[in-house]
Amino acid sequence: MLEQFKGFIGYTDEEFKELWEDALFVVDTNILINFYKYTSKDSTRSLLQILKKLKETNRLWIPHQVALEYFFNYEANMFLQAEGYDLLGKELTKLKDDATKILSQVKSKHPYIITENFNFFIKNIELSNNSLQEQLEKEMSNLPDSKAIHQELLNLLDGITGDPYSQARINEIEKDGKDRYQHDVPPGFKDKADNNKQSFRTYGDFKYQQLYGDLIVWYQIIDKVSGEGNSRPVILITEDRKEDWWQKDGQKIKRPHPQLIQEFLNKAKQKFYMYRTENFVENSMKYLEADVSEQQYQEVKEEIEHIRELENTIRKKISLKKNIAYGYLSDPETEFLNTTFVDPSPSNPRTRDWIYANAIPRMEIMLKERISVLKLINERMGNHAKRNFDNTPEEPSERAESLDLQITHVKDLIRILDAKDRNDMTTDNF
Repeated sequence: MLEQFKGFIGYTDEEFKELWEDALFVVDTNILINFYKYTSKDSTRSLLQILKKLKETNRLWIPHQVALEYFFNYEANMFLQAEGYDLLGKELTKLKDDATKILSQVKSKHPYIITENFNFFIKNIELSNNSLQEQLEKEMSNLPDSKAIHQELLNLLDGITGDPYSQARINEIEKDGKDRYQHDVPPGFKDKADNNKQSFRTYGDFKYQQLYGDLIVWYQIIDKVSGEGNSRPVILITEDRKEDWWQKDGQKIKRPHPQLIQEFLNKAKQKFYMYRTENFVENSMKYLEADVSEQQYQEVKEEIEHIRELENTIRKKISLKKNIAYGYLSDPETEFLNTTFVDPSPSNPRTRDWIYANAIPRMEIMLKERISVLKLINERMGNHAKRNFDNTPEEPSERAESLDLQITHVKDLIRILDAKDRNDMTTDNF
């Protein structure tokens, strides 16, 4: 009877031990892509060695959909670290050129100032540049070799990647997914709000909507261990953090989504569990006697936490920029928003209301100032812009969008009229 509630009850210590002894391990695309984001060779080596060992013992498997997404995405991530250091070096090195240019400009405008007395500043930058170059070379030498990693991953995927679904099967899954996502059945339902997941991808003899990528992976895992002679438990290693994979307490992950554990038990008649990177490595040390030292484990943990922090910051910025009003906040306000709000995404009503409350008054002031300038140039157009402002909708999201359009429109009018006046003055002079 209680088997019907396994998603909520979870597993005993003995069941976890059996799970790790018997499970087939499945790696998600984000785990593979993250190999290009580590800054330490030891971090990549530790995790890769565990996966290689699992492959050698026929305990590692890659769904076709996971491999396909890897090949669609790996090139965009291969050289991110090296490119970042290269950009850092170029931008910091430019400081010397900028300082030299400033001294020259000041000397030209104020010839009686002895700018030569400040040449020490240039020399100090030159000395710093030498140290900068040494540090950059040190950091670059410590980076994992992206091409070598790619070859290692190709070797890892070879022979353990599943077959693709037929187009007919994908069509069935997408049809099923529409109903599942309507009722927030995991996995993948959180992607329905992601505009980037609405497009289709085509490869080989099939196409699929990216919205259902996670669901295709899920069905491929279930199908892999279903049926006579194939039955075995599964452990999925993933860096996905959304609520369509995990049950959360606020922002803290508690455990795999109970619905996933129960569905897997019902369909595959087997146990299912998930781990994120550092928890997988830690449990591998415990259950698989993985050859990873405590220091290496801590290094992997620090690396993955750093990657997550950076990606979370990027997600916040991308998400916030979707809100037009966000661009009108002051720097202190954006800093306050990012550091104070637990969830600063526009989908969070508290965040959204705070942005509107602080940005809209600033947008109104900005528009009024530009209308005043426009009136001085062309009173008729200025009065027309004022009437548009008076009729701006009151609902915050509509008001912000309308104000943004009006600000841009009035700015363009001022620029066009100002250019016309200058052209007329030039013509009159002739």
